[in-house]
Amino acid sequence: MQFAGFMFFSTIEYLASFSFILVLFRFSFRENSLKFGVFALVLSLVSQTLQTEFLQATSSLIQTLLIILFFYFFLKVTLFNSAVMVITGYLLNFIVQWTFAGIYMHFGIVQELLPYTRDGYLLQTSSVLVMALLTVLIVVLKGGFSFVENYNRINKSKFFSKQNRLFLLFIVISLFTVFIANLLLMVTESPPYLLVSIFLMVSMLVLIFLTVRKDERID
Repeated sequence: MQFAGFMFFSTIEYLASFSFILVLFRFSFRENSLKFGVFALVLSLVSQTLQTEFLQATSSLIQTLLIILFFYFFLKVTLFNSAVMVITGYLLNFIVQWTFAGIYMHFGIVQELLPYTRDGYLLQTSSVLVMALLTVLIVVLKGGFSFVENYNRINKSKFFSKQNRLFLLFIVISLFTVFIANLLLMVTESPPYLLVSIFLMVSMLVLIFLTVRKDERID
């Protein structure tokens, strides 16, 4: 029963995140729903396998790399643009989760956030609802970024071109920040939810600013 609950909530959480990323970068979720649905299920199995004390801290990094490669191959975008898409969506989802975790812990709604528990499922459900709401708002407002195009992966621009270096550096920093946040959540008795949320929020705002600048140059 615990396994079924973990798989269900993890799968819908991945689907909510994928739909947000696709809509944010103006890809059709309807056209890609089947393959991303299957991939969400596979990722849930991977996540369940990594729920050990030794591997849990690296779980987010492993899954992020898998998602970047999946977007790269199946959406046929450049590896760099795939990384930008995934890290942008992943950071926002992580910020949402940390914010809810801080609120719930502060007001005593939950006592401890662990996998296979009601409190963990509550956090995942809250995150899914917010990500779904953001996705709907983007669709209604016709927002999103247009610089990532669905075309052959062999692009004339070089991966380490001058305009991409700042993006690449910030993506690496963002991945490291997420890793540290996960580590703090595991090893600290009273995790600094608010502090980590502020750092992640700043990272998200900077990344969106850089993304908009790139979008404006290409448009």
